[in-house]
Amino acid sequence: MRPFIARGSKAVRCAYCLMAEFACFCHLRKSMASPIDFILLFHRDEIHKPTNSGRLIADLFPEDTQAYLWSRTEPSEQLLKRLKSCQGNCTVLFPNTETAQAQNRQLRSLIPPSHQNNKKHTFIILDGTWKQASKMFHQSEWLKEIPHFEINSEAQRSFLVRHSSHQMQFATAEVTAMLLETLGHEKHSKHLLNYYQAFNEHCMISRKRGNNLSL
Repeated sequence: MRPFIARGSKAVRCAYCLMAEFACFCHLRKSMASPIDFILLFHRDEIHKPTNSGRLIADLFPEDTQAYLWSRTEPSEQLLKRLKSCQGNCTVLFPNTETAQAQNRQLRSLIPPSHQNNKKHTFIILDGTWKQASKMFHQSEWLKEIPHFEINSEAQRSFLVRHSSHQMQFATAEVTAMLLETLGHEKHSKHLLNYYQAFNEHCMISRKRGNNLSL
């Protein structure tokens, strides 16, 4: 926790969803089991923003999600232990294969349905702006041995046509919904996307209440 002093700081906020109380959407949170596990790596500049969408993943899949603050040189011991425990069964979600190939990073083209010990596959989700996520991916030596997975441009265009109005700029929750859809988990993808859309609608409700209570 830290003091919120940005625009909208005068609003009384829900402690859980961080929205102004009149725009709280906690009643729409319906958790379910996920077919894959998630490790959320939060950039420090993103985690306290009320408009951060990465936390929606933990909202809906709480038993399948672990979250950590990213550090370039000092990742938490708990995180490193978690990565070691899922070694060989873990993938970083990162869309830009071109820059990854420049570093000779391993690309995983197919995701195994399950591990030999029947463990779910783990995806590392980099939560930040594109610039922040790129920095997290390229500057973390402790991530460089883990293969990454790209959602191809065709799947991204298809997702845009069906679900979005913006131009190839995706929030963390949207990218994760796209990942679930790409892996064939359409029910979970739709569940996350619907929750993200409700989140956006409540952000807009908050903004429309005036400058003092806007996000």
